[in-house]
Amino acid sequence: MIMSATKALIAIPTMYALMSVNEYVTHRWYQHEEFNKDHAFQRFCMRVGAFFRKRPLKLPDGRTNFIKIKGGGHVEHHAETYDDMSLKKDERWRRTKAALSLDGDDFRGTAFSWPVTGMMTAQMLPSTLPVFALMGYSLLQTFAVLLPGMLLHAAVWNMLHPPMHGLPDVPISYGMPGKWIEKLRNTAYFKWIYENHQGHHVLGGQCNYNVCCPLTDHLLGTYVPVNVWSKKMRAVPGPDATERWGVPVEPAGVPQAPVIAAGTATKEDLTPTALLRKD
Repeated sequence: MIMSATKALIAIPTMYALMSVNEYVTHRWYQHEEFNKDHAFQRFCMRVGAFFRKRPLKLPDGRTNFIKIKGGGHVEHHAETYDDMSLKKDERWRRTKAALSLDGDDFRGTAFSWPVTGMMTAQMLPSTLPVFALMGYSLLQTFAVLLPGMLLHAAVWNMLHPPMHGLPDVPISYGMPGKWIEKLRNTAYFKWIYENHQGHHVLGGQCNYNVCCPLTDHLLGTYVPVNVWSKKMRAVPGPDATERWGVPVEPAGVPQAPVIAAGTATKEDLTPTALLRKD
């Protein structure tokens, strides 16, 4: 019993750390499509492809960077998000290709659907199975920790992320619901997570990649604190300037973006095209 209790206590922080790394890698290199921009990774894939094909692998246009990952609408989600975390819904934005690409998803790329939760769980296996095996866990014991942990992660994500952007609670028909833990929205944890994620949007998705499991940003030097990113907040349209998807669930005391007057929301620096270039 003592050994079992010790193993259980070790399993919790270990699983948290592995989930933090997985969340970071998925958010940064998949959702933000940074795999497409990593030349060393592209060269590695090119050499692997050339080895198996016995000749250089090229795309029809002659390029050898043949890995092209689509981030599941996340880049488009950034283009749709103002610095106060609300989502634009004005007519000009709704006609863009980026906005139309999100229309097939009720949560516009903000929530974990069941397929996404399954994908995240599968991504955890290459790190979780060997680590827990070294800790003395059987395969059954490993899954007894991993599966509830991933469901809890999905619940926390769905409780936090869609409401941050003014979207409704996730139903069980779509993904793991988070309403049963909505009291977390009244805690210091939610305020910290909100500000951390707001900074991620303000700085164009180039920092603060952890959402639910803070850790890896701090280890890799990509964490930016509130007092730094809040100075770079861009102006957002006032309440009467443009229609929104909904009012974000916002903790008291978070940084507020400056507001611009009605009629100025379609200036060049706030157009969808300009915002997409920034992301």
